[in-house]
Amino acid sequence: MIPLFNVPCCVLWAQKLQAVSGQRPLPGEILAGELPRKNVSLPEAEAKLTVASVDFTLHHRGRRTFWAPWPATVKKGPSFYKKKFFQGATIVPRSFWFVQVKPSPLGFNPEAPPLVTDPRALKEAKKPYQDICFSGQVESQFLYATLLSTDLLPFGHLPFRLVVLPIEPHAGRYRLLDAAEARKQGFSHLARWLDKVKQEWARRRGAKAKGTTALEWLDYRKKLTSQSSQLNYYVTYITSGTIITASLVINNNISFLINGQEVHVSGFISDCVTYFYETNSVREAYYLVSLLNAPFIDRKIKPMQARGLWGPRHIHKKVLELPIPQFDGENPEHVRLAELGERCAAKVKDWLAQGGPGKIRSIARLRQKVRSHLQQELAEIDDLVKQIFEET
Repeated sequence: MIPLFNVPCCVLWAQKLQAVSGQRPLPGEILAGELPRKNVSLPEAEAKLTVASVDFTLHHRGRRTFWAPWPATVKKGPSFYKKKFFQGATIVPRSFWFVQVKPSPLGFNPEAPPLVTDPRALKEAKKPYQDICFSGQVESQFLYATLLSTDLLPFGHLPFRLVVLPIEPHAGRYRLLDAAEARKQGFSHLARWLDKVKQEWARRRGAKAKGTTALEWLDYRKKLTSQSSQLNYYVTYITSGTIITASLVINNNISFLINGQEVHVSGFISDCVTYFYETNSVREAYYLVSLLNAPFIDRKIKPMQARGLWGPRHIHKKVLELPIPQFDGENPEHVRLAELGERCAAKVKDWLAQGGPGKIRSIARLRQKVRSHLQQELAEIDDLVKQIFEET
């Protein structure tokens, strides 16, 4: 009710019973309307409000439950992919790791480019880290690409962000290097960068720095070193937002162009503000991206999302509580979703290359424009996803 409540609210009357015989709908009412002002009298409010009598039923999504004013469906298990999507690495404090190449009219050595802390990282940093600005060279094999949630669009993404990460490929995953190991292997530039990280971490964290080092925090719960150094495709979606947004990242030959010079990086690493799934099957990847961007899927997770002043938020693994099936290359609906995903990705890439965003800076507006641009494809995707869910 506007302007009485800023977020949806409820009132519950209940009576404690000794036992309950079976589940049944709970009778309730939904009040909605716009009041002329706060604290109106009851007669004024009654004239402006609509009241709908409903039955609330208990719904199950994996281990999650919620009450909703529509009939509950048959309980179905979580997605095949629930244990295969992971949250990305805690690449924080961002002012330690997010960088830009410092251009020079005389050019630079692309094998060890001069770097400076990315100004965007300083702007978004928490208070203790807002005045940190590192500069120096780092060997290019320790440069990687990443994306934040505000870089993701449906079926596409804004330009990569450059990060320094002290890791090297090891047994299909990664191995963390500290300053001593970097020096031992002859990576003097990285070693000096890590020395500065260690000093600033100790100075700003104080006693807390003794419990966890900056490198341990960077690889918190192995979310960095457990990512693949070999697989080519990352299906990635935002951890939090009103509408779920998913994109495919091609982890192959990523480079940054600076004043006509290219800096090649060692690969893509997912950040903690996104969830990711790694695969070498491009058809499976596009299938998942199509499915995750389907309006049907977004509607399905809405009752599970917490709500704030700006609407639903917090997606995390809620979407994977839905019975999303494993990709089947023999299933025509799955194959068609993959084809549509590839088509949508190509359209978004062309739209970005042609300056589609213009001067728009709001990521919400950009995502809305992309969905409008893909309206026809999304309608077909939605129909296919509905069919798949009817079959599962």
